[in-house]
Amino acid sequence: MLISLSDKVNLSEQAIEIGKEFQKLGFKIYATEGTAKFYEKAGVKCEVVNKIAEGRPNVLDIILNKQVNLIVNTPWAKRDAVQDESAIRKAAIKYKVPYITTLAGAYNTVKGIAAARNGHGTVKSLQEYHASIEEV
Repeated sequence: MLISLSDKVNLSEQAIEIGKEFQKLGFKIYATEGTAKFYEKAGVKCEVVNKIAEGRPNVLDIILNKQVNLIVNTPWAKRDAVQDESAIRKAAIKYKVPYITTLAGAYNTVKGIAAARNGHGTVKSLQEYHASIEEV
């Protein structure tokens, strides 16, 4: 999987927990340089991958080579980053790689994968979920 977190707001305890949980589940984590440094300090092993403008191999190469099966890429406001994000999104769509843009989404994804692997996942229709809600 590829994780690229945007800034100090996203470099948080929750981000550390997400990385550790994906690692526990056996995911190989690729990360851009800043995210990799953040994770290494927290004890999360990852392989550094270049941003698009930093040369090859880069994030697009690992997507095109089918080395990742999930992408967590939180948005940046910088112009270069916006272009990278657009290219990554397009590659994710083209190669059918799930693409998550928030820590909340990544957290719920890792928890859902863990639950499914432990046999705790159930599939219900929306109507079944609504029927099970108790009135307050």
